[in-house]
Amino acid sequence: MKAAYLDCFSGISGDMLLGALVDAGLDFNLLQRDLAGLDLDEYELYEQKVLKQGIRGTQIHVHALEGHVHRHLSDIQAIIGRSALPPQVKEKSLEIFTRLGKAEAKIHGTDIEQIHFHEVGAVDAIVDIVGAVIGFWRLGIEKVFASPIHVGKGFVKAAHGLLPVPAPATLELLTGVPIYAQDVEGELATPTGAAIVTAYCREFGPFPKIRVERVGYGAGVKDLTIPNLLRLTVGELADEDKGQEGIREGEALTLEVNIDDMNPECYDYLFEKLFQAGAMDVYIQTIQMKKNRPAVLLTVQTPYHKLEEMRRILFQETTTIGLRVYPIKKYMLPYELLTVETNYGSAKVKVAFMEGRACTVSPEYEDCRRLARLTGEPLKQIYEEIKEKAKILLYSTKYPMD
Repeated sequence: MKAAYLDCFSGISGDMLLGALVDAGLDFNLLQRDLAGLDLDEYELYEQKVLKQGIRGTQIHVHALEGHVHRHLSDIQAIIGRSALPPQVKEKSLEIFTRLGKAEAKIHGTDIEQIHFHEVGAVDAIVDIVGAVIGFWRLGIEKVFASPIHVGKGFVKAAHGLLPVPAPATLELLTGVPIYAQDVEGELATPTGAAIVTAYCREFGPFPKIRVERVGYGAGVKDLTIPNLLRLTVGELADEDKGQEGIREGEALTLEVNIDDMNPECYDYLFEKLFQAGAMDVYIQTIQMKKNRPAVLLTVQTPYHKLEEMRRILFQETTTIGLRVYPIKKYMLPYELLTVETNYGSAKVKVAFMEGRACTVSPEYEDCRRLARLTGEPLKQIYEEIKEKAKILLYSTKYPMD
């Protein structure tokens, strides 16, 4: 699996991330052609190679041709929605802007639809966010890790006046994420950068086991006492080397809720909201409570930095008035998604590996369902054929089935 690690020793912003992606191999001309799909003619985009404390990096400049334009979230959604961007780029870009809108709405005590974006509604923020999403997509990056984030200190000038660093919206977006400040004045982590990194990253900590393929440095505008750079390392996750054992270890949180007075029809919508918000797993079990009342035990597994959002959804969407939270350790086999061709069409299959051999083959349900609806054939028949095709493919490689 292609992965990336963001080393945020000098914070993170949208333009620094875009610069790091270009420096790591994202074709700048291709990026410009992709961004042209937004149909915005109010800016010019150019790159510049600069030195920061003796380290070369790429600086991205978005020059606005018109005055500073303030937009509502609905304006930005309309721009992205009618664009010629690929669906996956649209979806992720809209997710990031929605995260920004929710953070701003909470800080200002208003509804997300009433938020009037200032800096993040300007064309440079739109280009930075959509450009970063394009970059991850073009480089084939499937998983993103990040270091704890250096946020800076002091005050920053904004549309509402002087704000403490980190800015309130930035701090709201970084809830649950490890951050720190050293003796560096100024805003190092911006709301745009915080929204992007929390939309992509589930794990914040040291370098993962990765076989490095390329490294990019995105440069900020300011000259600081430390290199004002964001370092992006791209490569294959070493744990997913199918020739080795590669069992991965991770940590997460488990949230538990006992519910005995909720309409069961509500669980489908609840599951959908939890997964959309970044839950790793959600499930329910039937239990018997005091006085022999039948109930369900609802369990949610989540990354640490998603705790507040999961807690909010559970209190908002269920009838519970309390929940339990405890840390868990997880062990996971390395896997990859293969695409197999069948008489019904192509489908993805998840293959897990252990000690150099494929040990589990699981056709992706959504692909099976799509082909069943398309062809009218039984779902179980399509499922079995896809699984057999995957086994044949594996037998023809050096990683056969057990």
